[in-house]
Amino acid sequence: MELEGRAGGSGRRRRMTTQRPRRVRSAWRAMSFEQLDAWLQTLEPAPQVDGASMLDGYLTAIVIGPCSIPPDEWFVDLLGEHGRIATAAGATMAAISAIVARFNAIGEGLSLAPNKHAPLFEKTDDGLALPHPWCMGFLRAMRLRFDKWQPLLDLNRIDHGLLLPILLYCTDPLSRPMLGPPRKGPETEQFLRTAYQDIPLVIPAIRDFWMPQRLKQASRQA
Repeated sequence: MELEGRAGGSGRRRRMTTQRPRRVRSAWRAMSFEQLDAWLQTLEPAPQVDGASMLDGYLTAIVIGPCSIPPDEWFVDLLGEHGRIATAAGATMAAISAIVARFNAIGEGLSLAPNKHAPLFEKTDDGLALPHPWCMGFLRAMRLRFDKWQPLLDLNRIDHGLLLPILLYCTDPLSRPMLGPPRKGPETEQFLRTAYQDIPLVIPAIRDFWMPQRLKQASRQA
């Protein structure tokens, strides 16, 4: 599998770290994203994401979503028992460290250079982007606080359009399109082939939409 991202804000940034005793830090190193992709596919039971692209979508929704979610919660949702940071060791700790690094990179990138944000889409050997896994990872993370996302799911609000390029590639548990069956015709087929190109544009916009709400949350928790 290959991953594709575009080359190369404002608001409060929060870095995440793994809390491990200093004396054991030399015993592991963060995996590369390619190693992480392979590790995810070996887990039993299977995690909520099936590879690095889906993971990237999941982390992006956590970073830009309507509220802060404790890492202890979303790591367990993501990886099951493997996501328990306090007891992680060896390859699991190396994987968690790689996930934390990507989480921080997404947050910092969107804060410092949102127009250069690069979602990691899978691509075919011919270079065709496959946005479905990334979008399904994003949707999986949305479900952690689905009620909080409702303002952007309301069809009567113009802001609903921010999620359309993502939900367009999502399916429900029965593998049906989240937005209903698309219209037949060459125009629709062309649109579906290229709509993913708007995802890097809507990600910073979604972040900006939720930022006032997240800042209020941070202020209350301070």
